[in-house]
Amino acid sequence: MTTSPSTGPASALQGKGGTPEPEAGLRTSFAPSLLVALAALAAVAPLAMDAYLPAFNQMAADLGVSASTTQLTLTAFLVGVALGQLSIGVLSDRFGRRPLLLWGSALAFVAGVGTALAPSAAFLLIARFLQGLGGAAGMVLGRAVISDRSRGITAAQALSLVMSIQGVAPVIAPILGGALVGPVGWRGILGVVAAFQGILVLLVAAWVPETLPAQQRHDGGFGVLVDGTRALAKDHVFIRLIGINALVYALLTSYLSAAPFMLQGVLGMSTAAYTAVFAACGLTVTLTVAACGSLARRVSPERQIRLGLIGILVVDLVFAAVCLTRLTGPVSSTALTVATVALFIIHVMALGTCMGNLPAVALGRTGRWAGTGSALLGFVQFVFGGIASPLVGLTGQASGVAFGVTIVAVALAANVLGAFGVRDRGEKERLRAEAAARRAARLGRDQLPQADRDADDAVPASAGAVAEPATRAAEA
Repeated sequence: MTTSPSTGPASALQGKGGTPEPEAGLRTSFAPSLLVALAALAAVAPLAMDAYLPAFNQMAADLGVSASTTQLTLTAFLVGVALGQLSIGVLSDRFGRRPLLLWGSALAFVAGVGTALAPSAAFLLIARFLQGLGGAAGMVLGRAVISDRSRGITAAQALSLVMSIQGVAPVIAPILGGALVGPVGWRGILGVVAAFQGILVLLVAAWVPETLPAQQRHDGGFGVLVDGTRALAKDHVFIRLIGINALVYALLTSYLSAAPFMLQGVLGMSTAAYTAVFAACGLTVTLTVAACGSLARRVSPERQIRLGLIGILVVDLVFAAVCLTRLTGPVSSTALTVATVALFIIHVMALGTCMGNLPAVALGRTGRWAGTGSALLGFVQFVFGGIASPLVGLTGQASGVAFGVTIVAVALAANVLGAFGVRDRGEKERLRAEAAARRAARLGRDQLPQADRDADDAVPASAGAVAEPATRAAEA
């Protein structure tokens, strides 16, 4: 992987006196071991959140509690993740990335063991909250580590890998849980998650270095969050990117929440077929995000975002039309089932065009506030996802109407934000000039004598100009 210069720094990237923060220490590549560790850190919280969902009924019966109490274990985890996104990201700007990653991963592991051994629902609720709090470290600081080390295309490619894993984890986790619930039960599922979190502690210790130098850290406590938020808020492009990222995540959670009851409750799909659809969607997200990262050299991340948002809106308008006209109640139609599955796959494919690019472009603008920026990015993302998730079920488990209305409204809002721009004014010209310079370098023109380059540049690039030297030679 190689990198281009940073996407234009905004005010948030500037230090005292308006001087841009130094770019010293940036890398043009990442060690494979570091990327593996960061991808695993990004996956652990979604895995812990969704893997045990197929075992809810078994858990309620075993602990002797109601279904709503069992649902609170998911809520407690989400609250822990949301608070962890803010607190851990901010603290890492003061104490560094590695210590917070180690302590957060260790907390998630210990709490994960507690969830598997929980003797009561109350104990389980506390353990799930702490598990979410610790698991948030991997999500928020993985992004910050990449932002510390890279900008531009390098960051986009690295974040594409990390975000593809984070995006596919909520899709794969219920499939894994469904396969394990029979043989090992809900405690076994949570035990597998805890074991994975224990492996992560070792990966962080072995493969994740400190990426925030001491001279770039901040003094102070949570006042840093206020200062960092105030500085980042001056960058309107960054604020728009955070909003768009949150809306894209809301579209993903809308799919995750609606797909089970739409495919099974409305279309009557079997459990095996439903699981296969989830697997196909997970594979689609992974391949799409990876492909976008590999195309970052030819198509800028900002342009991919704009095209992706338009694609999302077009797909979701068609999907909403199907939901409002054909999926208003239980139906039995092979053609409609195939069309709905295809729309789900295209929906997540369109989301994949933005899932890696949005964090890369947004965090590329944060400079010395990378930890705070990543915290805000994750916190707002989870808030929007939590709001959108219940909305898709407002018309009941045997109707897709609420899902159709929700995805169109969210996709439209994302496109409105995107229309205001995802890069600074004048940046197109700068990027165009950089692209021309890279093309010249590939052609070797930059190695020619200056007089030859000036003479070459003075020749107009037209058919007549190309023929003119030959004409002069003939006249001579």
